[in-house]
Amino acid sequence: MKPYTIRLLVVAGAVILLVGAVLAAQAEHKAKSHEPKEVIKTASELKWVEAPDAKGVQQAVVWGNAQKGAHGAFAKFAAGTEVPLHTHTASGRSVVISGTILEAQEGQNPKELGPGSYFFIPGGVKHTTGCKAGMECMIYSDWQGAFDVKPATP
Repeated sequence: MKPYTIRLLVVAGAVILLVGAVLAAQAEHKAKSHEPKEVIKTASELKWVEAPDAKGVQQAVVWGNAQKGAHGAFAKFAAGTEVPLHTHTASGRSVVISGTILEAQEGQNPKELGPGSYFFIPGGVKHTTGCKAGMECMIYSDWQGAFDVKPATP
């Protein structure tokens, strides 16, 4: 190979590496620019709305969009509330903050879950959810998709 050709190949290789590095830096900057900004809210700043198809339950979404996809939300249950047998399209992971949540899969007795308890309900699983009488209940849930409550028959 001629020295001119070797130099040309070295320069072309260097240009390719430089362009690749610039594109990688731009992609990293773009990804970082889409990271959420810091969010700090007191409990009194949360926006509570009635949960769809779940009488006696309110929710406050803190990230994502409950109507369109993955999200995190607090849910408040009035004392004595019972959401009869139902399913959700998306899976949800929940932690009990206050009160006693009553959670049961179809055909099972409800399990009493106090503050600090955790439960995971896969999408499509028939279950009941309630709040034991005597005290309001609150949970925090991360949902893998939009929130829905679909009544189910036993």
